Amino acid sequence: MNLRFFLFGFVLLFFVPVVQAQETEEDEIYNHQIDSAMALSPDYLPTSFTYCSTIFFQPVKYQEIDTTMSHVGMYDPLIQTSNIYQTLGIFGQAHKPMNFSFKKEPGFSLITNPYPLYFKNQSDLKYYKLKTVYTDIAYTLGISKENEIFATHAQNIRDKVNYAFNLRGLTNQGFFTHQKTSSVSFDGMMHYEIPSEIYGFRLSYILNHFNMQENGGLLNAQDFIDHIVKDGLSGYNMKMYEAVGKLLSHDLMFQQYVNLKGKKIRKEGKDNYWGTLTHTFQFRQQQYSFFDTPADTGFYYNHIFGADSIQDTLMFYTVSNTLQFSTFQPYREPRFERYFVHFTGGITHEFTDYRSNFYRKNAFIPFAQAQIRLFRKMDIHARIYYTLGGYQNNDMNFSAAVSWKLNNEGDHFFGADFDFYYLSPDYIFHTFVDNYHFWRLSFPKQNIVRFTPYWEYKGYRVEFSYFMLHNYVYLNELRTPALLDSYANILQLHVNVPFFYRGFGVNFNGYLQYSNKKEIQVPLFAGKLDFYYRRNIFKNKAQFQVGFNAAFNTSYYADAYYPLLHQFYHQHEVKTGNYFYWDVYVGLQVKRIRLFFKTMHVLSGALGYNYFTTPDYPMQSRRFILGISWRFHD
Repeated sequence: MNLRFFLFGFVLLFFVPVVQAQETEEDEIYNHQIDSAMALSPDYLPTSFTYCSTIFFQPVKYQEIDTTMSHVGMYDPLIQTSNIYQTLGIFGQAHKPMNFSFKKEPGFSLITNPYPLYFKNQSDLKYYKLKTVYTDIAYTLGISKENEIFATHAQNIRDKVNYAFNLRGLTNQGFFTHQKTSSVSFDGMMHYEIPSEIYGFRLSYILNHFNMQENGGLLNAQDFIDHIVKDGLSGYNMKMYEAVGKLLSHDLMFQQYVNLKGKKIRKEGKDNYWGTLTHTFQFRQQQYSFFDTPADTGFYYNHIFGADSIQDTLMFYTVSNTLQFSTFQPYREPRFERYFVHFTGGITHEFTDYRSNFYRKNAFIPFAQAQIRLFRKMDIHARIYYTLGGYQNNDMNFSAAVSWKLNNEGDHFFGADFDFYYLSPDYIFHTFVDNYHFWRLSFPKQNIVRFTPYWEYKGYRVEFSYFMLHNYVYLNELRTPALLDSYANILQLHVNVPFFYRGFGVNFNGYLQYSNKKEIQVPLFAGKLDFYYRRNIFKNKAQFQVGFNAAFNTSYYADAYYPLLHQFYHQHEVKTGNYFYWDVYVGLQVKRIRLFFKTMHVLSGALGYNYFTTPDYPMQSRRFILGISWRFHD
């Protein structure tokens, strides 16, 4: 009864403002203006960006950077309302979404990345459209063990050369023994196009480096729940005291293109664009390493070799070349057209060298996509790829999406997405060898289907997803690969509410989920809420904001974490959840400078000490965060 009452109150908290807003004028309901810098800084120059595509090009759509204080205090991606993840207690370490999802890109896949919000890929890079220069520098200090720095610089030179650099660094000493973590992500990109716009190229590079002290979590979580303190948090016994996990990756891409154009059309005075030929070269190298000198081998299940230490390195690199023809002109926003048909077709050659297993294979991946607009209102998108050769031989993915525009402004949609995967599991599930483990397994292709109808209006979104899985491969309780050969069905209702009215703002992100298989555990409900009030002060020379963040999920058998494999695995012994997390903050913006002070986990201890999102890894207790960011827009 208490749980039902709490869920009712939590939903009511975000639902009431929406009901009240229905009685107001439409322009006051939603915060259309994401740019408040002009009022505070007259020298502001608008800056927009779009995400870069690597193979499957899409129509480019630029969006202005958000200079409001709506997300002040959300300095780390794990805090952001849009991200609902289970974690290992502190920022920067392994994490996994609580909402079930599945997405794979073509190409060799050794391992599922355990740091999805921190690890950068080429598709995460932003291409900026700006007048001259844009710079953003931010620093946060968590008293007294947490530091995070973020810096972005983008510049346009004579409307022909664009370049951008991004740096994110994080260090956290942790509060338990052997919990220190640090990471650095750096990326740089340059784009150049000759004056005739016939030829252009893009060069980009990404470095990801993670260094983790892996303690395996509490040896006895019940001691923490009962709050048995021995010399503070460092007095609790951990499962491991010497283990260290590292990840190092390099990602270099060179993409060059030729726009095929005819003579100018006299009536319109524009080039007759026929399409674009593109060549993309990419080199990716990833290295996962783990080292431990265990005194007690009980933590490592099914070990078969006697050894005093564990040392394992998973290292591979891929070299790929892609040739394709596309009717999407690079970095150009398409003109509004009542009808159009755009398409892309090409082939990728990929060579993979997995040194730990002497795996050296070639693969060819033909692919195609099409985007069609009908009746000015309906957009249809479809893509397909097929793999020939290598471990992923005969892998296939087909995706389709349709959307119907319900108004002329283009901000009200109804649509549906569809995905079908027929693919091999990660290679680490097929073969793995170290001085404690050995397996060489063969699994059938996984069959995964996702169907998602949705409704969207000015950022409000309601969607229902159905997942069907067959021959799904996962890590079981013994931390070894297992096959779920029966059909699994997962139902998911997702609601996203961004709301702003006369200074009051609400951002809500929530999921209702159901899984019919115990091997795939999801919480019945998982959600986050950001509520704030913002107003101008000092004769509109500054802005002040006060608010709170809340998070809650129902109890379920959350996956546990196995540091040696850098993976989460299924367990059915310990439930986590049914704990309410509450953060409060205040923020101030003066011209281009933003400051905030935040108290994290305000209710720490008031509701007990069973605050875990991953078994044996307590979340951090109450702590204080100071942050400052400084943007330059001119």
